[in-house]
Amino acid sequence: MSSKTETAKAKAIADLLRQQVFIGVEASNAQENAAKSGGQQPRRERLLNVISVMERDNAKGSGAAKPRLLCITVKRNRKLRLHKVKMNNTIAEISKTWSMDDVKAIEFKEPTRFSLLLNHKYDFSSSDAALVEGFVQMLVGFCNKYAIKPPRYINTVSGASGVASTGSTGTVRPKSVFNRAAQQQGVGPQAIPPMPGYDPSRGQMDGGVAEGQARPRTQGRGPGDQSALMRRMTKYVADHGGDVSALVPMGMQPVEEVPTMPTDANELEEEADDVEEMLLDEAFMLSADELVGNFGWRANIDAAQLESRLLGELHKLESENVRDMLEADKQVPKLIKELDHAISHLEQMEEMLKFYSLELESMDDDVRKIQTENESLKVEEANQQRLLVELEKILKTITLSEDELQVLRNESLETTDGIERVERVAASLKRMLGTTPSGVGGLEATHEKMKKYEFYSANFSTRVYDYLKVMFQFKIDGGINDKGRPAHRGIRLISGPEQVHRMMIKYAGLTLWLKEAKPSADKELQALYIQCMNMLYANQTKELVDSCRPFFFRYRHDVSSGGANPIAEFSFSTNVGASAGGIPGVPGRRISLDGLSGAAHHVIASAVKSDSVSSGGSMGVAPSNEMQPAEAFAIALDNVVANVIAEQNFISDLFHYVPPAHTRAARRQPQDRKAARNDEDAKLGENATFYNWVTHRLRPIEHWDTPRPKLDSKDVVTQTVHFGSVKEVKSMLDLLYGSLVTQVDSLVDMGTRFDPSQAIGMLVSVSKALDQCKGSDQGFLINVLERCNDKLETTFQSYISEQARAIEATKLVTKRRVGALPFARIFPKFIAHIENLVGDTGYTARAIADSTYSRISRLIFDTLESLLREAERNASNNADDKDAQKEQLNTHVLLLENMFVLVAGLQSYRTHSCRPYFVPMLDTYLDHAQIVQRKVMRAYIKDVLRRPMGRLTDFFDAVERCLAANKDPMNTPSLAKGQLKKVIQAHSNSSMRENLKQLAKRVEKHFIDEPKLRPIVWQAITNDVLSNYQRFVTLLARSYKSTNLSLEFTQSELKGWLSER
Repeated sequence: MSSKTETAKAKAIADLLRQQVFIGVEASNAQENAAKSGGQQPRRERLLNVISVMERDNAKGSGAAKPRLLCITVKRNRKLRLHKVKMNNTIAEISKTWSMDDVKAIEFKEPTRFSLLLNHKYDFSSSDAALVEGFVQMLVGFCNKYAIKPPRYINTVSGASGVASTGSTGTVRPKSVFNRAAQQQGVGPQAIPPMPGYDPSRGQMDGGVAEGQARPRTQGRGPGDQSALMRRMTKYVADHGGDVSALVPMGMQPVEEVPTMPTDANELEEEADDVEEMLLDEAFMLSADELVGNFGWRANIDAAQLESRLLGELHKLESENVRDMLEADKQVPKLIKELDHAISHLEQMEEMLKFYSLELESMDDDVRKIQTENESLKVEEANQQRLLVELEKILKTITLSEDELQVLRNESLETTDGIERVERVAASLKRMLGTTPSGVGGLEATHEKMKKYEFYSANFSTRVYDYLKVMFQFKIDGGINDKGRPAHRGIRLISGPEQVHRMMIKYAGLTLWLKEAKPSADKELQALYIQCMNMLYANQTKELVDSCRPFFFRYRHDVSSGGANPIAEFSFSTNVGASAGGIPGVPGRRISLDGLSGAAHHVIASAVKSDSVSSGGSMGVAPSNEMQPAEAFAIALDNVVANVIAEQNFISDLFHYVPPAHTRAARRQPQDRKAARNDEDAKLGENATFYNWVTHRLRPIEHWDTPRPKLDSKDVVTQTVHFGSVKEVKSMLDLLYGSLVTQVDSLVDMGTRFDPSQAIGMLVSVSKALDQCKGSDQGFLINVLERCNDKLETTFQSYISEQARAIEATKLVTKRRVGALPFARIFPKFIAHIENLVGDTGYTARAIADSTYSRISRLIFDTLESLLREAERNASNNADDKDAQKEQLNTHVLLLENMFVLVAGLQSYRTHSCRPYFVPMLDTYLDHAQIVQRKVMRAYIKDVLRRPMGRLTDFFDAVERCLAANKDPMNTPSLAKGQLKKVIQAHSNSSMRENLKQLAKRVEKHFIDEPKLRPIVWQAITNDVLSNYQRFVTLLARSYKSTNLSLEFTQSELKGWLSER
């Protein structure tokens, strides 16, 4: 493309961009509206340079190059922008915009190619090398001057100054843009020539070094230079489609263009800088144009007219100022006279104020003297009143009446009112002993009173200790000898401690007195309480365990009395816990499935047989009024847990090992509550001293049956309670419940001795108790429960392992039919039994039960499917062996019976007893069993139909294979018309009827032990026979239509023969 064509194209593009997108900083509203009418959003920016390029995005790999325009613009605030514009027909649209700071690297690859690293790397190419180099030269200069961090330059100069950037690499190219353009084209800059000397910040610099450096060539420019510059500027604007008349100053004739050629590249570059500066000055002097426009001046009017108008306005203002000054001079004498008069009045007022000031100072001294005397009198009166109050306090502090002292000696401690009176007097005595007034401690009378009160305090402590010791023994002995304790469903519960707690808690204030006044007596009293309560708990816990024993040994008594072992109904192996009583006539022998004695086998077989009569019967152990061992254990454990929780809370309250947060104020009158609320809030954070206990009416929080929240060491310290009290309470519980761990272990052992499956039900009770104690201070009880939990889990897992071994050790002789296997009948009952023990709980027992079901069901299905695979493999390896074929048929019969029993049992449980939450899991086992059942049913039907229809089936199977291979069966010797005729004759009407009759007898013989299964199997056989008949007829019509041969029996005859059975 020629140079003139490139120039014309660049001008056309620049004009289009100025009309649609970059309308200039001086654009009017009309221009902006015109640009908006084209559907664009114009920008008030001046276009400095534009170049048409082909873009290739490196981030997207290889692809077609896209035509784009790169534009450099400047805004009114002298901010430079780099825009990427795409053209849609004749509509320009900005796709990307960057500032100079966004340019990370500039690479000049070839004369017509360069790259920019912005948010990622862009490759650009153009057809004109001069325009490319000029655009890159301008961009480099702007980046060096205005970017915060100059970019990296590769194969290009770093700016207009000609100094390469420190970050550039490769060869530094010379600044030969304009020189090369002049040599190649013989004319000035093409289109919009690059302006490397442009500096947007020049308009904002005011002198100094910045001004000198920014515009070095504009200083000392003479008139000739101005004329030459004007000519160059006029040519530049005319080339870019601008209005030349707007550049001509007022009063000057437009400068005629003199075609000149720059002598060298430096001169050409200097001209470009001058043109650029004048264009920017015009862009940023719009405000000055608006100012002179307000005076009515237009650019086509002589400036002399504007100057004359301005001078006229100036003369008018000066004349008005002179007239105002002359009028002001006439008022000066009058103003001076008024001021003198005002000054004389002010002097008179000053004299009067001085006189009044002296009088006021005299009066102020008198008033101060009187006030001082009054304040002294008030202070003296207040001191006298305080002295009286203090004297009264001292008298009250060191004085206790004889009647009050007699209360400590003689008042009854049996009643609540008597205890409250004694506590009030004891609190007064405690306050006197602990708060001796300063200043009177050295008085002999004070010493005598203190000795007297200490004597009364010691005597009162002895009285309290002796009384509580006797009371503890009496009340606890009464609980031990109480034989009328309640029983729950035959289990005698621990109830004695509850009565003791209710009677003894009223002495909590007296135990606090002993704890402060005589700690040794308090420790002895605690030891006595532990000793007596230990006897009570040992006695009643033993009775509790003994009352549970009949429920734990129920299975042993059932077997001993001659009945069937109930465990065999839901256990795959009765080895666990079945030897205690034995079976009559077989002493000491263990019941098992793989080695049964005659009597035991008869008992269990009769029980299993009775269950199989009705598949819709109950699952698991038949419900009765007697409790399961897990239920008895739950009742006993709940009672033990409740007593341990109550005992720990009671000990903490009675002997004051409880933090103040667990105490409450028990005030009887509402007005007393309101009056003492503030005082209570101030004291509750302190130690619960005996004086505070009585004064603020503090009482134990009680609610002993509820675990109290655990307080860590930090909380305890903030409540000023020693953290060692927690350890002391635990030590007391260890002594009090020395045999509790043994008794709980005994309950677990007895409950799981004859039926280890009860461990899962017991585990639910233990988990519930642990959840109740979670986050509480019941550390002793939590340790006991966790130990019990671990033991129950171990017991149940051992039980499940025993059941798994029994399933895996099943020995079968498949050459004869032995009926349904035990685990097929037991598995539904096993699920029902475990679900009855676990229920819908969120504890660990639920997860253990689900895992157990998965393990047992996987073993059962694996066992049955392995039998099927083994029989089929044996039959295929010994195709001519009749025994192998018979063994395969027996295996099919055996598996059908087992899957029928298993599916029926699971469906019966789902219908009658299954709870909604367990239905989804039960359905998975049902689906698996039904899939295996259908698979075995197909294999069995295929076997039994070999005898009546085997030859006919084989013939038409061969026909199907031949048709599938696109062959004509008539052309195959084994499938010819003669062979077909023989097969039809072999399956005549009479023979087919007889064969089906024999088949019915055979099926009845196979399933004689499962009468409910026979109709299901026969219906499946009927459907298969009729389906095969339709297939035979279709193949005859398709392949042997020309022979006119057909089967000797019809479908209706088949249906009749099959329905007779």
